[in-house]
Amino acid sequence: MARPLRIEYPGAWYHVTSRGNERGEIFRDDKDRKRFLEALQESVERFRVEVHCYVLMSNHFHFLLRTLEANLSRFMQRFNTAYTTYYNLRHHRAGHLYQGRFKTVVVEADEYLKELSRYLHLNPVRLKKHKELTIEEKGKILKGYRWSSVPGYMELMKRDEFVTYEAVLGYMAGDTEEGRKRYGDFVVAGLRKGMRNPLKKARGGAVLGSDSYIEWVRKTFIDGKEWTRKEQPQVRSLRGVIPVGEIARVVGEEYGVRGEELLRSRSRWREARRVMIEVNYRLNMSYRPLEQLGDELGGIGGAAVANNHMRLQKQMLKDRRLAKRVKQIQNKLISE
Repeated sequence: MARPLRIEYPGAWYHVTSRGNERGEIFRDDKDRKRFLEALQESVERFRVEVHCYVLMSNHFHFLLRTLEANLSRFMQRFNTAYTTYYNLRHHRAGHLYQGRFKTVVVEADEYLKELSRYLHLNPVRLKKHKELTIEEKGKILKGYRWSSVPGYMELMKRDEFVTYEAVLGYMAGDTEEGRKRYGDFVVAGLRKGMRNPLKKARGGAVLGSDSYIEWVRKTFIDGKEWTRKEQPQVRSLRGVIPVGEIARVVGEEYGVRGEELLRSRSRWREARRVMIEVNYRLNMSYRPLEQLGDELGGIGGAAVANNHMRLQKQMLKDRRLAKRVKQIQNKLISE
């Protein structure tokens, strides 16, 4: 299982989340939630970390944080240990409370801070039980949800003293009555738009930002450093495009054919070529327009790349052997 990639530097912004072990609950009542926030405040003060947004759900939590020092891992270790110790003692249990290590994405604030804060704050109304509610009803739930920072963004009287509100509101009209109103409208507008999860744009599941920011992270924290095998998939994803010829070579080795044969638009190795196109689609689509990918794959055009993907997806649902083969090839390429 891949180990989360930790990128830490002073002033870094992060989205952080953690789930209960086996997706079990991490809060049984409001007393647990209050203690969780107390432990969070204690850790924030001790490690000089800013909490800009948070939301507590029954079996997981989300934070939007900024670390003034390069100390995210130490902060989260202390905080998670403090709450787990309390929870286990109170509920007469032992062992891990959370499912593995916490997950984190380092974020370029100027590009994504506003959108990410909104997506995080909308969590309470994404539950199935709220699916049929109107937008107005969902908005009312958000404004009254006690275990989130969103009420404090809309009303001064509902603020947590450990939350920093100014940065996100700075993208509106500042921490003013007008700014708070704009932010509330902005969050509710996300319900109308059916907004997508901005975290899905994170490169390698670890970095969310512009190409120039990702390039800076790669050069500063990735290149020239040793990484464990478990960290390699994320590291490889951050290093950018995998050359088409390299993918063809690895697919060719799997099928016992030269990679050059698979780069021909009329290759007689039909399954191998289709797999080669599919792996290129999976690994390089984030970096290349489909038309450009098609040109590199023998001048077949972007539509042909997309159609190959759809056909192969359907075939793999029926053919487990093929699905396993594609996954093995993909894993080999991102772990080399």
